[in-house]
Amino acid sequence: MRFLKNIINLIYSGYCIVAFFIVLFLLMLAYGAVYFMNDRTRTLAAYRANRILSWAWLKICGYKLEVEGWEKIDPSRAYMFVANHSNMLDLPITGFFLQHYYKSLVKNELKNVPIFGFLIKVSSVRVDRSNAESRKRSTQIIVDKLKKGISFLIFPEGTRNKTDKPLKSFYSGAFKTAVMARVPVVPMVYLDHRGLQPVRGYRFYPGSIRVKILDPVETTGMEYEESDALQEKIYSQIESTILKEDKDWMKNRS
Repeated sequence: MRFLKNIINLIYSGYCIVAFFIVLFLLMLAYGAVYFMNDRTRTLAAYRANRILSWAWLKICGYKLEVEGWEKIDPSRAYMFVANHSNMLDLPITGFFLQHYYKSLVKNELKNVPIFGFLIKVSSVRVDRSNAESRKRSTQIIVDKLKKGISFLIFPEGTRNKTDKPLKSFYSGAFKTAVMARVPVVPMVYLDHRGLQPVRGYRFYPGSIRVKILDPVETTGMEYEESDALQEKIYSQIESTILKEDKDWMKNRS
């Protein structure tokens, strides 16, 4: 029986991976159609394509998504969205539920990944965290776009969490840029999906995923030096929510 279940899951996982690359290809076509348009138009088009195709992928792969707290978001404002980063599911989850057009910050290394590299060139800001000049340049770009009303999504852990802790330590960029641009930080917690795509492999398992949007934290009136305290506050909020509410985490700790 275990052997049969393993074979079935291998087929299902292969199906999800093939569907994922089909979605990437369709996104590339959509992004290519608006490549030479102005940045705001490209961002809006990318957002709409992401929503439609992320929804399609989640649907055909058997994932159900429940979002709590979206009513806290004012569609007329720009935000710095930050979330925990557990596995590959985070991308289609965010692409579908985040009903607020945005850009994202990604690692510079991803520009060399076929198809994906083109997609992030259109929709994201890249940063080489090992290069001070790159960090400075990306910071200024993000601040400028936030002030122009374009929201940003950043996973402050920097990469998927492969540790045995609920969260990796945070990089400071998201919080410093939010304070500089005077925009609220929105903590988002992705729950119950660690076991649906184990981070150290390429297996997928169907199931239900929850996203909990916590109260936006205003930065108006904050000084740049207060960004570290802001970072610690957001980290604590996301960590405590995972510890109290994430079914996978609680099951592994029991």
